[in-house]
Amino acid sequence: MKTICLFAAKAPSALSVCFLALLIGGSTIVSAQERQAGIYFTAIVPRGEFSENVTNNGYGASGQFLVRLAGSPFLAGGDFGIVVYGSDSHREPISSTIPNLQVRVNTNNNILFSHFVLRAQPRTGPVRPYVDGLIGLKHLFTRTSISDLSDDETIASNTDLSDTALSYGFGGGLQIPLTKGPESRILLDTNVRYLRGGRAEYLKKGSIRDEGGLAVFDVLSSRTDVLAVQIGVIIRF
Repeated sequence: MKTICLFAAKAPSALSVCFLALLIGGSTIVSAQERQAGIYFTAIVPRGEFSENVTNNGYGASGQFLVRLAGSPFLAGGDFGIVVYGSDSHREPISSTIPNLQVRVNTNNNILFSHFVLRAQPRTGPVRPYVDGLIGLKHLFTRTSISDLSDDETIASNTDLSDTALSYGFGGGLQIPLTKGPESRILLDTNVRYLRGGRAEYLKKGSIRDEGGLAVFDVLSSRTDVLAVQIGVIIRF
């Protein structure tokens, strides 16, 4: 454990490995009690350098699973999700020699994210605020597919560009019971997180141009900071 954390101090990208090791090491000496599983609608707002290139928000879905470490106010686990921060859809001839046969071309700019989450939250009470610390990865990728106009069945697809960056940050939220009783098991969960992101290459809406029948990519590069806002429902068990 000590060796891993010393390595992480010298290599920031290894912090996630150190964090996971600490969680595993900690969970072996305490027994699990409360568990939380949730699903969320997620919106992201680009910040910093990222907002200079991407001016629109992203929308998608995410999930989360946490386990309380017995005898403590802390829960540990992970979250994952995907958001689309730009899309384009248009018709094109399937071939220049067959202009009357057309297909639909769909391009989506996506961010796939996953984090280790350490949460501080009271163990009791109907309404429970919390504070989160997160570390993980953001995977930015743009994917283009062609589909049949009649039934929207995908004919072919391709990843135009992809890159991965370190993601870390903090946030806070509030859980409000949706059922009656002193210990409601179904709760509304809302939170806001500021997620710093390492530098990555990516595309945005309009980054792919047609020049003389050839696709030209205007590749962007910057840090990938975002403000994430989530609202969803969790089950506590």
